[in-house]
Amino acid sequence: MRQRLGQLWQTRFAQSDSTETLQQRIAGMLRRAVLERAVPLDAPLPSTRELALELGVARATVALAYERLQIEGAIESRERRGFFVTASFALQRAEFHESDQLSLLPPPDWQRHFRSLDVAYQPVKNPTDWYRYRYPFVYGQIDPKLFPLADWRDCFERAMKLESVEAWTVDRGDLDDRDLLEQLRTRVLPRRGVWAAADEILVTVGAQQALYLIGQLLGGSGRRVVVEEPCYPDVRAIFSMTGATISSLPVDVEGVNVSQVAALRPDVVVVTPSHHCPTGVRLSDERRRALLSQAADQDFLIVEDDYEPQLAGVSALPGATPALKSLDMNGRVLYVGSLSKTLAPGLRLGYIVAPREVIVALRRLRRLMLRHVASNNERALALFLSQGHFESLQRRLGHAYQVRLKILREALATHLPDWKIQSPEGAGSALWVRLPEGLSATQLVAAARGVDVVIEPGVGFFGLAPTGEFVRMGISAIPTHLIGEGVAALASVASPAQ
Repeated sequence: MRQRLGQLWQTRFAQSDSTETLQQRIAGMLRRAVLERAVPLDAPLPSTRELALELGVARATVALAYERLQIEGAIESRERRGFFVTASFALQRAEFHESDQLSLLPPPDWQRHFRSLDVAYQPVKNPTDWYRYRYPFVYGQIDPKLFPLADWRDCFERAMKLESVEAWTVDRGDLDDRDLLEQLRTRVLPRRGVWAAADEILVTVGAQQALYLIGQLLGGSGRRVVVEEPCYPDVRAIFSMTGATISSLPVDVEGVNVSQVAALRPDVVVVTPSHHCPTGVRLSDERRRALLSQAADQDFLIVEDDYEPQLAGVSALPGATPALKSLDMNGRVLYVGSLSKTLAPGLRLGYIVAPREVIVALRRLRRLMLRHVASNNERALALFLSQGHFESLQRRLGHAYQVRLKILREALATHLPDWKIQSPEGAGSALWVRLPEGLSATQLVAAARGVDVVIEPGVGFFGLAPTGEFVRMGISAIPTHLIGEGVAALASVASPAQ
C-alpha cells in the first residue's frame, strides 16, 4: 500500500505545474488527488516525513504545504492519527466529481456482461448477529462451549513447528496433505462404511465447494438433474446455474420416493439419504438398493450429501446408518462429506470421495479456482484426527444433540401442541416443523426476533409451492438450559392472528 501511494505521489508531483514553488506544487497535488478520488476519505494522508522522502524535498516544505491546506479548510490534523480530509472539503469533492466529464459517461451495462443468475434462489438467511439473540434456534452453527478449543489449539501449535511448517508453506499445486488424506481414509470414512484409496479423495473448502465442483463437472445444458423436494436450496441453485434441467421427487417417511426416478431419465440424482435435508428422514434400505439398481440400469450418477456425520457416524445413537456410498459396488456414487460441520462452520473443510477418474477431473476444476485448500488448516486437522480428538468430539456432539432434541420436543409439546414435528426421533441437529393452518412462517420469523428468538422459515427449501408452512429449529448453537425458555418466548408470538 505504501509503495503504491509512493508511486502515486511521485507521478502526480512530476505532472504538477513546474512554474510554481515546491510548496504550491505539493499543495495543489494533494488537493487534486483528493478531488479526483485518488485518496480514500477515511485514510490518513502521508506524514510530512514520509511525503518528503517520497518526493525528495525538505520536510519543512511539505509541512508548509500541509499548513496551507489546513488554513484553506481542506485538511485537518487529528491527534496521534495524522492528517485527514475535512468533511467540508469532501462535499467539494462530490461536486467536483459530478461536474467532471468522465463521470457523465454511462456506467457499464452489467446485465449484458453477467451471465444469468436468475434461478429462483431463496437461501436460508439468519441475521448476521444471530449469536446476540438469547434463543438462537439456528442450524449449522455451534455452541462455543462444545468446541474442543484446547485440543485444536494444541494441534495448530504443532502444525506451526519447523518440520510441519516446511511441509505446508510450499505451494503443492493441486495436491492435498498426505497425512490428512490418510486420516480421512483410515479414521473418518470407515465409520461411515466407506473405504477409499488416497487418490479417490479430494479435500474442499467445505461441502459447499464440493457440491459446486460436482455441479460444474456433471451439470450443463441438456443435462437432467433430480433433487429431493424439499431439499438444500443451494443444490438446486448450483445445478440450475449450469443450465441443467431440474426435476424434483417428493420425500415421505421413507425418504425420497425413488420409484419415480425412472420416468425422469436423469443424468444425476442428488440425495441426502442418512439425514434428509431438511426433514431428517432416513432413506429406507429398500429404497437405497432400488436407487443404486436404477442408477446401473439407466446409467446415471448419484451425489450423496452426507451432511450430518456427527450423528450418522455414531452407531450407538438412534438413526445412525452407514452411508449410501458403502453399498456402491460400481462407482456410481459421488460422496460429499464435511469436517467443518462437526468442528466449526468457519473452518470450511470438506471432501469428496469418488472413483479416480472423477477425482482427477474435479482436481483440475479445483485448481482453476484455488489450487488447493489452505495447507496449514489441512495439517492441523490431520493432527487433530490422528490424536482421536475428532472421534471424541463426534460422540460428545451426538449425545449432546440427542439431549437437546428431546428437550425441544418436550417444550414444543407443552407450549405449542398444534405444531407438527415431522422429523423422526434422533434426527440430526434440528427439527422440521409444520405450522398450524393460518400461521405464516414469514410473519412468525419476524415476530420471533422481537422476543429474542431466531428460527428459520422453510419456504426456501422448496422448488415447488409447499403444501403448508414450515420452520426449521436447530439446537446446535443454543445452550441446553435456554431451549425450554426460548420455546415459551416463541409461543408468546405464535398465533394464527399474527
